[in-house]
Amino acid sequence: MYSLRRTLSVRFSATLFAALLLIAAWAFLGARRLMLEQLDRDLAAGAQLESSYLRAGFPLHPHPDLFTWDEFVDEVNRFVVARDSVGTIVAANTGLAADLPLDTAAFTQAASGADVWTTQPWLGERIRALYVPVAVRGPQGRLVVQVAASYERLDRSRNDLLLLMLGTVLLGTLATSLGARWLADSSVEPVLAITAQAEAVEPEHPGQRISAHADVTELAGLVAVINRMIARLESALDSQRRMIADAGHDLRTPITAMQGEIEVALRHPRSPETYQAVLESLLEEVAHLAALSDSLILLARLDAKDLRPAMEETDVRALVERSVQRALGRGPSHRFALTPGPAILAQVDPHMIGLVCDHLLDNAIKHTPDGTAVTVALDGDARRWSMTVMDTGPGLPDELLSVLFERFVRGDSARTRGGAGLGLSVSAAIVNAHGGTISAQRSAPGGLAISIAVPFRPPTTA
Repeated sequence: MYSLRRTLSVRFSATLFAALLLIAAWAFLGARRLMLEQLDRDLAAGAQLESSYLRAGFPLHPHPDLFTWDEFVDEVNRFVVARDSVGTIVAANTGLAADLPLDTAAFTQAASGADVWTTQPWLGERIRALYVPVAVRGPQGRLVVQVAASYERLDRSRNDLLLLMLGTVLLGTLATSLGARWLADSSVEPVLAITAQAEAVEPEHPGQRISAHADVTELAGLVAVINRMIARLESALDSQRRMIADAGHDLRTPITAMQGEIEVALRHPRSPETYQAVLESLLEEVAHLAALSDSLILLARLDAKDLRPAMEETDVRALVERSVQRALGRGPSHRFALTPGPAILAQVDPHMIGLVCDHLLDNAIKHTPDGTAVTVALDGDARRWSMTVMDTGPGLPDELLSVLFERFVRGDSARTRGGAGLGLSVSAAIVNAHGGTISAQRSAPGGLAISIAVPFRPPTTA
């Protein structure tokens, strides 16, 4: 694990440090270029002034030899000499310039009438020099004026500027680090407050919700998502508690009945026929327990995605016809009908879809009076096929239609003849595993109509 606050602080500081360093480097290079340009302008102005003196017949503007080298560079920093046609110095503005080095190539070009710039070494340092031709009166006719300046003062100014900028960058980075730490703490504090409230949510106290920073635009979505998740967890927990209680009740009923029948049978000796009747009754209760157990296991495997449909191309109509034939044996007093229609070929798990058909028909058998008509209708379009099971029984109130597929939900007494209330839940889970939907509504005659819609090629799941 890592600290988000430390990461935010370090990244923000590093980003600003890089930005300040880049700005400082850009400013330093710009300042250095301006210094060099200013030096060249000073040299050009000095060369023009000295050339004017020589053309007018005046000597070079002298500087007394009272300066040391460092003093002259700091105060004047302009070495001027006049050279004749062979490069010999014939005049200088200071004695320090007496041994000013000569760039032969630059001197030759200047003697030909061009202004020439050079950078050359002198006394272990670098100097910037300008060679300018000058026409003068007298036998010499033409001289070359060499004006030079040392880079020493410019280098010192450049180094001072560099240190100043580096210091500014470091101080700015330090200040930014402190500000970034404060900003990171301020950014994470709402998350810590939300976390503290979330940790305080307990299943024993339903209705608790996150309220910290719910009015902050950037956090309102997160708080809303967490609150919806808590609501779903509460709903799931309530459903689980209700399911456990209902399962316990449904398990206790047959177990109590079995225990009572066994106790009665054991009180006094019975005839073989009586024992056989007791065993047959017990077998019915065992079958009920087995069906309940199988339904619970199937639901658990479907919920955990441990059981997936084994898709294969199936004649859905033939599958439904076989299910209707089986229903005729379980509910001989009911009237079953399959509406005419074309054959439907779809990618489904035939065993699971057959189980859905059986559950829907069993639901009609168990919860409608004898003689009730049950109609099965198949239909389809380019994308999906559908099946609807309609009965003409007493129907269900509207408040039960919305929760009909929840586990252990049963209809009212007019439709109830026992059962664990899991058949429709299993059907809904299977249809959902096929990428389809299931719904319940009132049928036209006033009974119940349960419809499923399944795509021809359900989406594959990883």
